Amino acid sequence: MNVRQARRGDELGITLLLSDMGYETSVHEVQDRLVPIMNDDLYVTLVVEEKKELVGMLGMHYERSYVANILIARIITMVTAEKYRQQGIGRKLIREAEKLANEKGASTVVLNSGNREERRAAHQFYEACGYLGKSTGFYKSLG
Repeated sequence: MNVRQARRGDELGITLLLSDMGYETSVHEVQDRLVPIMNDDLYVTLVVEEKKELVGMLGMHYERSYVANILIARIITMVTAEKYRQQGIGRKLIREAEKLANEKGASTVVLNSGNREERRAAHQFYEACGYLGKSTGFYKSLG
């Protein structure tokens, strides 16, 4: 299994992965989102490819802190195709993201995950990768 940066032509595979997470979207919508993301140096989109099929994806961006002189890497999307779970794909994505974050000079990697029962296994996975449940996030739609 190969971990690599996403590129043009990955839109269908990413659309299918997002669908596995429960986010119904179209290839066209994913393409519209990926173009500016892929042209922004503050974003990283990793995919895992197995026999020309995308089986995992991680999206991350970098941000500066207001309270310390540090760069933070924030994982904002991560998914493994349902039929490929429990095969080490998530760990490969996390390791590569941490490696890239370290190379960029980030001192911390953070991620958010919904407080829903169906996310419990994901939370256990993040903890097994060394992540600590440390804060509560809040959400408000402006639309």
